[in-house]
Amino acid sequence: MNKKIGAGLIGTAHAHAVGHLKALRASESFELIAVAEPNEELLTKAKKDPRWSEVNWVNVDGLLSDERVRMVCVETDPLESLPFARRAVKAGKHVKIDKPPGADLKALEAVFKEAEMRHCVVQMGYVYRYNPAFRLAHRAIKEKWLGPIRSAVCQIDDKKLDTVYRRGLERYPGGQMFELCGHMIDALVWLLGKPVRTSSVLRQSEPDKDKFQDDVLAAIEFDSAVAVVKSQARQSERYFHLFGEEGTILIDSPDQPQVRLSLSTPRGPYQAGTHKVAVGPAVRYVPDLEDLAGAIRDNRWVEYFTAEHDLAVQRTLLTACGVKV
Repeated sequence: MNKKIGAGLIGTAHAHAVGHLKALRASESFELIAVAEPNEELLTKAKKDPRWSEVNWVNVDGLLSDERVRMVCVETDPLESLPFARRAVKAGKHVKIDKPPGADLKALEAVFKEAEMRHCVVQMGYVYRYNPAFRLAHRAIKEKWLGPIRSAVCQIDDKKLDTVYRRGLERYPGGQMFELCGHMIDALVWLLGKPVRTSSVLRQSEPDKDKFQDDVLAAIEFDSAVAVVKSQARQSERYFHLFGEEGTILIDSPDQPQVRLSLSTPRGPYQAGTHKVAVGPAVRYVPDLEDLAGAIRDNRWVEYFTAEHDLAVQRTLLTACGVKV
């Protein structure tokens, strides 16, 4: 068995921080060496949280100077992630940046440029990349089961948010678009290619209470398809529906995927007609980290998701959030 790769984690603020902590602790490929929380208030809070018990706490400089640490997960608030990611890459570390990677496209470009110079791998933390339902959609498009894709409709919501949480999200450009819709945009760019135009509607449902843009929609145009991505902070509805000239693939509840595949003619292992396809459970974080470990060991990039892809996703997301790029 290959020796485990030393890993570190910077930040505890991200909603996926605990998930990555658990995944690193359970990983067959990584060994968690240390965690750094640069915010003193958050550090004090984490030290009292049993989920962070038995963590080896160090400062950021200590983590980045530790030669045992070869990979760093950046789990700060998204608006603070890119300076830490760039510091990690400058220190020669491979990096996983949780979603979305900040709100400054040029800063992200600088991270990738630094990574290329130092032969470091950079991976993004979008959760549907290794989801078996989206992998099936990728195969369906690659093998032309659906014919030319003409449209996609995606919704990604969150449960009704309390006042404190809403106030935390109102700092983000585009609000709910920035917070959640990148997951769907990442999948759309993977499956349909680089967008040619993006426009959006960003609305506040409670303008008298806060500035959080919680009712949002983006229209994303591709060469031959138009996609709509929607979100609102009122329910937990999530789906990803693709419509082609010769078939459709409908992914409902992608975190516990239910897939309906409709074909006008037999394709792959499926006959014409509509099929409920069992794709198995969706596991977060673990398959991402396994691919990242393989990339580090084999001196390659992560599967499918190049720097060009990640920058196209970020440009599309920021445009949808009303940011000029």
